[in-house]
Amino acid sequence: MPFQELDAHLVAPKRFVTLAHLQQVEQADYPGLQEATGLSTPDLSKIIRDLEERGLVAVTKERRTRYGTTLVRLTPEGRATFAALLATLNRIAGR
Repeated sequence: MPFQELDAHLVAPKRFVTLAHLQQVEQADYPGLQEATGLSTPDLSKIIRDLEERGLVAVTKERRTRYGTTLVRLTPEGRATFAALLATLNRIAGR
């Protein structure tokens, strides 16, 4: 199986763990994502911006208290893309 079947951009560890966490939840805020992934704020911001530009995540801002909260969720395209990535990885691994 050729390696070209994999999207190297998405199997990069930081992006992969971010997508994996978002696949498990409806939406997450930055502190929750940081805790789940172990990423720093600058790394997470860069990854989320990249995934948003690719149409894989949607970012919304809302006010819960005096301060705003940034929420991130997978788009339907993001869910389908991640599911396809997992299927490809499993197929390559012989599962």
